[in-house]
Amino acid sequence: MRSDIDRIDRVRYWLWISSLGGAILLFIVGIMSLAVYALLSRQPAVIHGWRDPTNAVVATRIRPDLALLPLAGIPSETAAREALDAGEPDSAFAIVVYASDLDNATRGGLFELIGERFADMGRLSEASLCFQMAHDLAALGPDVADLARFDLSLSAARGRLRVKDEVGVALSLEQAETLIRYSALMQPVQRKQALDRLERLVAVARGKRAAAELRARVGDDVTVQPSILLPRSNLAALADPLPLNPDLERVRLERQRRALALINQWIALEGGDVGPERADLAEFLRREDQARVTWYVELAEPGRLSPGQQVTLLSEQIVWLLIKLQAARGAYGISLVPEWEGAEPEIYEALRLAQGAFFSLLRQRVGDLADPEERDWAELELVRLELANWRLGHYPGLDPDDRDQALAAVVHRIRARLSDGGMQPGSGVWPMARTTDDRRDYILIGGPAP
Repeated sequence: MRSDIDRIDRVRYWLWISSLGGAILLFIVGIMSLAVYALLSRQPAVIHGWRDPTNAVVATRIRPDLALLPLAGIPSETAAREALDAGEPDSAFAIVVYASDLDNATRGGLFELIGERFADMGRLSEASLCFQMAHDLAALGPDVADLARFDLSLSAARGRLRVKDEVGVALSLEQAETLIRYSALMQPVQRKQALDRLERLVAVARGKRAAAELRARVGDDVTVQPSILLPRSNLAALADPLPLNPDLERVRLERQRRALALINQWIALEGGDVGPERADLAEFLRREDQARVTWYVELAEPGRLSPGQQVTLLSEQIVWLLIKLQAARGAYGISLVPEWEGAEPEIYEALRLAQGAFFSLLRQRVGDLADPEERDWAELELVRLELANWRLGHYPGLDPDDRDQALAAVVHRIRARLSDGGMQPGSGVWPMARTTDDRRDYILIGGPAP
């Protein structure tokens, strides 16, 4: 009898121990859940879709010795890659965003590299914006070859998959497929290789069934030969070089030397006191600004320049205003010219006016072209350039609704001239806007117009 009572007591004891252990475990799990919830609730939501890249530059994260390289005469691509090699994606981002010496394919490729670095750091909103810009430049860049458009679209889709931008993934995958099927420039071997690459990504993003459906849908189109019927416009032919100005060139070279001296001193002192070198660079930035203003006023005298030279003059003004805007916003990672910082709204407005005058003059020059077909192709390139500059943050104040309508109209006119109306594979790809309530995107289309 006593042994039975002992057995019952032991069972009760272990039941009590188990219950206590379970309660403690539940308490620990509850505390951990609350901690995880608190941690996640403090993390900002990932932002997808487009926003002005110049407003996304974080000045306090920029290393001056890297961001100043273009001011020292180093090509922006070289400077951006050096920043990436140094593990400084914010510096690379600032360089690429404000650069005026990058073609759209190169800029898009750099955005993708920077986006990958941001994603590695868990900064998914910044990464998403970089992949957005790469996609946009693939669709809008007038100077991008179709194979490069495909490469940018595929890489953008891969990056957007990584940051869980589902809308963006769908757009970039669709754009890549459109290029394979409808590009008028890609060779059959390029189409086949592109399809193989796209199929692999679709299998990862959408599953093997979707990849098989893609192959069935597109497989017959990879044998399409490139078309030689599509003319090409070149807006650069509408610009002519300006007269030489040796005095301005000397000031520009002195500014580059001062920027290099500041960079070297910053590195030598590991970010220490660079006051004298900074003051020297600031002084030569002011001198260059004054020299440019004087020269621009002189060139603006009636009858001094040809229409083509006027285009170049406005283009140079825009380049200089972007440098001033970057300095005014501290986007070189260091304060350079305090009075520019105080005049940032005025510089921004001057950039808006200069871009408006630049594109107005280009539009006049395009309108003077005698051949209607050539005129339409030049207008398509012009509108694409306007929208690409706006998406980069280089054209404040542009009305995207108006430009989207102009884009649709000129694409419609060009496609109407094609023998098949642009419906068949290999007949060409065309940029268009695609808008929803919360985002505006651009995408290349082909075949029947939506």
